[in-house]
Amino acid sequence: MVRYILIVLGFCIFPFFSFVHGESSRFVIEVITTDFQFIPNTWSIKSGETASLRLSNHGKQGHEWVLLKLGAKVTLPFDEDDEAKVLWEIETGSAIEKKGIFIAPLKAGTYDIVCGKPRHIERGMKGTLIVK
Repeated sequence: MVRYILIVLGFCIFPFFSFVHGESSRFVIEVITTDFQFIPNTWSIKSGETASLRLSNHGKQGHEWVLLKLGAKVTLPFDEDDEAKVLWEIETGSAIEKKGIFIAPLKAGTYDIVCGKPRHIERGMKGTLIVK
Protein backbone atom coordinates (compact mmCIF):
# COMPACT_ATOMS: atom_id res chain seq x y z
CA MET A 1 0.00 0.00 0.00
CA VAL A 2 2.79 2.43 0.91
CA ARG A 3 4.56 1.65 -2.38
CA TYR A 4 1.33 2.36 -4.29
CA ILE A 5 0.97 5.74 -2.55
CA LEU A 6 4.60 6.64 -3.36
CA ILE A 7 4.11 5.71 -7.02
CA VAL A 8 0.94 7.84 -7.24
CA LEU A 9 2.69 10.75 -5.53
CA GLY A 10 5.62 10.39 -7.94
CA PHE A 11 3.31 10.73 -10.94
CA CYS A 12 1.66 13.79 -9.36
CA ILE A 13 4.90 15.54 -8.34
CA PHE A 14 7.08 14.76 -11.41
CA PRO A 15 5.16 17.04 -13.84
CA PHE A 16 5.46 19.89 -11.34
CA PHE A 17 9.24 19.57 -11.16
CA SER A 18 9.44 19.38 -14.95
CA PHE A 19 7.52 22.63 -15.21
CA VAL A 20 9.61 24.40 -12.55
CA HIS A 21 12.85 23.60 -14.35
CA GLY A 22 11.61 24.86 -17.72
CA GLU A 23 11.05 21.44 -19.22
CA SER A 24 7.37 22.09 -19.81
CA SER A 25 7.48 20.82 -23.37
CA ARG A 26 7.60 17.18 -24.38
CA PHE A 27 8.04 18.13 -28.05
CA VAL A 28 11.75 18.52 -28.79
CA ILE A 29 13.32 19.88 -31.95
CA GLU A 30 16.86 18.60 -32.32
CA VAL A 31 19.18 20.69 -34.49
CA ILE A 32 22.82 20.03 -35.27
CA THR A 33 24.79 22.83 -36.88
CA THR A 34 27.95 22.31 -38.87
CA ASP A 35 29.85 24.69 -41.10
CA PHE A 36 27.47 25.50 -42.97
CA GLN A 37 24.24 23.55 -42.61
CA PHE A 38 21.40 22.58 -40.29
CA ILE A 39 20.87 18.85 -39.76
CA PRO A 40 18.05 18.20 -40.35
CA ASN A 41 16.92 21.28 -42.23
CA THR A 42 13.15 20.69 -42.09
CA TRP A 43 10.97 20.38 -38.99
CA SER A 44 7.22 20.05 -38.40
CA ILE A 45 5.16 21.22 -35.44
CA LYS A 46 1.51 21.83 -34.54
CA SER A 47 0.39 25.45 -34.37
CA GLY A 48 0.60 26.88 -30.87
CA GLU A 49 2.59 23.90 -29.56
CA THR A 50 5.33 24.57 -27.04
CA ALA A 51 8.63 23.10 -28.13
CA SER A 52 12.06 22.69 -26.62
CA LEU A 53 14.79 23.35 -29.14
CA ARG A 54 18.21 21.79 -28.64
CA LEU A 55 20.87 23.44 -30.81
CA SER A 56 24.10 21.41 -30.89
CA ASN A 57 26.92 23.19 -32.67
CA HIS A 58 29.41 20.80 -34.23
CA GLY A 59 30.98 23.57 -36.28
CA LYS A 60 34.03 25.74 -35.76
CA GLN A 61 31.99 28.95 -35.86
CA GLY A 62 29.06 30.32 -33.90
CA HIS A 63 25.61 29.79 -35.42
CA GLU A 64 22.01 30.92 -34.97
CA TRP A 65 18.65 29.22 -35.57
CA VAL A 66 16.41 32.12 -36.59
CA LEU A 67 12.68 31.58 -37.15
CA LEU A 68 11.31 34.21 -39.54
CA LYS A 69 7.75 35.50 -39.72
CA LEU A 70 5.46 33.78 -42.22
CA GLY A 71 6.31 34.95 -45.74
CA ALA A 72 9.28 37.04 -44.59
CA LYS A 73 12.37 37.00 -46.77
CA VAL A 74 15.71 38.35 -45.64
CA THR A 75 17.85 40.72 -47.63
CA LEU A 76 21.43 39.64 -48.05
CA PRO A 77 23.47 40.08 -46.05
CA PHE A 78 21.31 39.36 -42.98
CA ASP A 79 21.64 42.41 -40.75
CA GLU A 80 19.71 44.92 -38.63
CA ASP A 81 17.09 45.63 -41.32
CA ASP A 82 16.04 41.96 -41.06
CA GLU A 83 15.54 41.94 -37.28
CA ALA A 84 11.87 43.01 -37.60
CA LYS A 85 11.26 39.80 -39.60
CA VAL A 86 12.38 37.53 -36.73
CA LEU A 87 9.85 35.61 -34.60
CA TRP A 88 12.32 33.72 -32.40
CA GLU A 89 16.01 32.90 -32.35
CA ILE A 90 18.67 31.03 -30.44
CA GLU A 91 22.43 31.39 -30.79
CA THR A 92 25.32 29.14 -29.85
CA GLY A 93 29.09 29.30 -29.98
CA SER A 94 31.50 26.79 -31.44
CA ALA A 95 31.15 23.26 -30.00
CA ILE A 96 28.42 24.38 -27.58
CA GLU A 97 24.91 23.04 -27.03
CA LYS A 98 22.15 25.52 -26.23
CA LYS A 99 18.51 24.91 -25.29
CA GLY A 100 15.49 27.15 -25.53
CA ILE A 101 11.71 26.93 -25.40
CA PHE A 102 9.38 28.59 -27.87
CA ILE A 103 5.75 28.48 -28.89
CA ALA A 104 5.05 27.60 -32.51
CA PRO A 105 3.22 30.26 -34.53
CA LEU A 106 -0.58 30.02 -34.45
CA LYS A 107 -0.92 30.42 -38.21
CA ALA A 108 -0.25 27.27 -40.23
CA GLY A 109 2.25 27.57 -43.04
CA THR A 110 5.86 27.16 -44.09
CA TYR A 111 8.30 29.36 -42.17
CA ASP A 112 11.89 30.02 -43.16
CA ILE A 113 14.76 29.26 -40.80
CA VAL A 114 18.14 30.92 -41.37
CA CYS A 115 21.46 31.33 -39.64
CA GLY A 116 21.82 35.04 -38.96
CA LYS A 117 25.61 35.03 -38.87
CA PRO A 118 27.33 36.96 -41.69
CA ARG A 119 27.54 35.04 -44.98
CA HIS A 120 26.03 31.84 -43.49
CA ILE A 121 22.77 32.09 -45.46
CA GLU A 122 24.74 32.61 -48.66
CA ARG A 123 26.61 29.38 -47.92
CA GLY A 124 23.35 27.44 -47.65
CA MET A 125 22.53 27.60 -43.95
CA LYS A 126 18.74 27.61 -44.32
CA GLY A 127 15.84 25.45 -43.23
CA THR A 128 12.07 25.21 -43.04
CA LEU A 129 9.60 24.93 -40.15
CA ILE A 130 6.24 23.53 -41.22
CA VAL A 131 3.44 24.59 -38.89
CA LYS A 132 0.31 22.44 -39.16
